[in-house]
Order: sequence, then structure tokens, then C-alpha cells
Amino acid sequence: MPRQPHFLNESTELVAKLFWPEEARQSEPEILEEVYKIAKEDPDVSGHVPEMVWFHKFEGTSTAIIRKALGIDDTGSRVLYIIVFRKLYPITTLSGDEFLLAWWEVVKCHRALWKRGVHHRDVSPSNIMGYRLRGRFISVLNDFDLSSIRQFLSSVKNAPQGFERTGTVPFMSLHLLVPGAIAGQVEHVYYHDAE
Repeated sequence: MPRQPHFLNESTELVAKLFWPEEARQSEPEILEEVYKIAKEDPDVSGHVPEMVWFHKFEGTSTAIIRKALGIDDTGSRVLYIIVFRKLYPITTLSGDEFLLAWWEVVKCHRALWKRGVHHRDVSPSNIMGYRLRGRFISVLNDFDLSSIRQFLSSVKNAPQGFERTGTVPFMSLHLLVPGAIAGQVEHVYYHDAE
């Protein structure tokens, strides 16, 4: 993938993420492509999202193949992805004013993405990372595999409407963990991620 000017991480170190997302969900590479469009226009996002260097979806690894062969419903089938990113470091290594500034940069990035229809849905300490640029820690909102893009703002077909439940349970709003929300009757709104 060609390098875009909104990527500021100068690291030559790379990391690979191997994971098995549900095939029915928007893929992380699709979501990141939408995020990168926003980063080109919004300074609160530019430099504050992970740089995807390469990815591959292994079509032949779909668990639907096994499920169908066994006569089992293939709803919820998964497929192997590999994504290569520039290396990031956890925000938990910071303290004091440096930590507060890094945290605030991610808050602004998260809000800017939300306003443009990209809902991260999995904000937690392990998904707030960063890199050093000329000695300064630049924070990054990382890990978009549970994210979604609101359909009315998205070029991605069949995007969700905002009633889906995803996230890391200890960091989810209590409003999303009640029976009505689990049944899909409560819309996921901004303060659910921000609280």
C-alpha cells in the first residue's frame, strides 16, 4: 500500500495481527480505509490512527466451509485475516502531563471519527497506543476490528444502524449491558463509548 501523508509514524518496525473476525461484519481493512479518508481532512484524526501497511484475507479458511460440510448453519462463520501495521507502544507506559496529553489526543480523534460515522466501540487502555515523533509521544486510537460505520455516512454496503453490541465488556457502558440493549433495542450513542 502506498504511504499517505497523514501517517506520521516513522518507525521501520512492523507488527502482524492475525485474527478470525465474523465474515458478516465489516472488515477492519474496510473500516480503516474509511478512517484514512477522514484523516486526510481532519487534523484531530491525522497521525492518530494506526498505519495499515498490508493485509490479506484468507478466503479458503472460512469456517463456513466446515459448517456447511457438516450440515450446520454457517451463521457467525469466521475467516482468517492478517494485517501488518507500523509498531505502536502502549499509552500505559506514560505518566503525568505526557499521559494526559496523549489521552486527550485520542479523545479528540475518537470524537471526530464518531461525528463522521465511524464508531470504534472498543475503547480501552489496550487500544490506546502511540509512537514517538521527534521526542514527542503521539497517541493512536488502535484496533478497529469491532468498529462499525453508520450506513448513512458510509460507502460500505449493509453498514450497521447503531443497535449492535460490540466491545470489551469491562469497558462497555452499563446502558448497553441491560436486557433491552442486548436484545438490540437501545441505540449505541456517543456517551456509551466516551464514559
